[in-house]
Amino acid sequence: MHHLSRFSTFAVILSVAAASSTGLAAPDAPAKAQAQATLREGNAALERGRPDEALAKFTEAYQLFPSPKLHYNLGQAHSLIPGHETQAYEEMSRFLNAAVNADANLRAAAEKQRQQLRFKVGIVTVVADPADADLLVDSVNVGKVAADTPTVLGVGTHRLALRKETANSPVQTITIVGGDAMEVRLQALAPLTPTPARSTVALPPANIVAAGTATATSDYWTWRRKTGIGLVGLGVASLVLGIVEHARYFGKANDFRNAGCGTSNLSIGTNCKGLDDQFKSAQTWFIVGYIGAAVLGGSGAYLFWFAPTEPVKEGGGVASVNSGMTINYQGRF
Repeated sequence: MHHLSRFSTFAVILSVAAASSTGLAAPDAPAKAQAQATLREGNAALERGRPDEALAKFTEAYQLFPSPKLHYNLGQAHSLIPGHETQAYEEMSRFLNAAVNADANLRAAAEKQRQQLRFKVGIVTVVADPADADLLVDSVNVGKVAADTPTVLGVGTHRLALRKETANSPVQTITIVGGDAMEVRLQALAPLTPTPARSTVALPPANIVAAGTATATSDYWTWRRKTGIGLVGLGVASLVLGIVEHARYFGKANDFRNAGCGTSNLSIGTNCKGLDDQFKSAQTWFIVGYIGAAVLGGSGAYLFWFAPTEPVKEGGGVASVNSGMTINYQGRF
């Protein structure tokens, strides 16, 4: 799950907070100035490799002056803390939804990072009956269910249920693989004691790739995994061919020598031309077998193991999960 290197992925572009302080407007100068100073402290902590400290500073700056552009900084800090991929994705979504007037390059960087984070989270659209019920995720009330407000969940197993006043639905368990998008249908039934609520954030709708009224799980056996298993099987068969032909190669070499054949004059000895042809045939086939085993087996293993992180289209573009995450600091309000 945590493929981010905490600090080795830095390609630091510091849209310097000090430079941005010149844009302070007079009426908001005290609040902005204090928030800018706190923001600079957060950027410095992030540069020193202290994302937890940076997150605290960015949160404090947002409380002082709630600029939507600060969601970008919050997303950067979350992205460097293991297990915070969901929060990082949500913060980048808040930034892109709210900071519509932000610099175009910064919005492009945020969109790229959100696409990279997309392979570390799953997006679940809940269809609820009744429609105004609350959603429980791992026993935590995350607020009212909305068809246009999908829930972002981290990789792993989660338990979903509905709550309507004192009635709860049966719990459904889902397993999230990075990049998943799914629909889950829930229906309130039995009464239970309420639990505290927390807020959710509106996120861009995801493409629905799985649906069902029973327990929702991700489709593990994708065509890539099936193809990978098939190629590995062919690779094993090719390896067996190579081993058999290699043994035949040595056997024909012994037969050639025992028949008294000469290496340059095949007219000496018994059936030398035929033995030489069989020797060369075995040599060709064991080479083909070994090369086939390497190519087929390697290709099959790659398809199988990397299937969960295959690129998917989002927002009109294709993201590459294997690219390093670029960390951009920005300090503008």
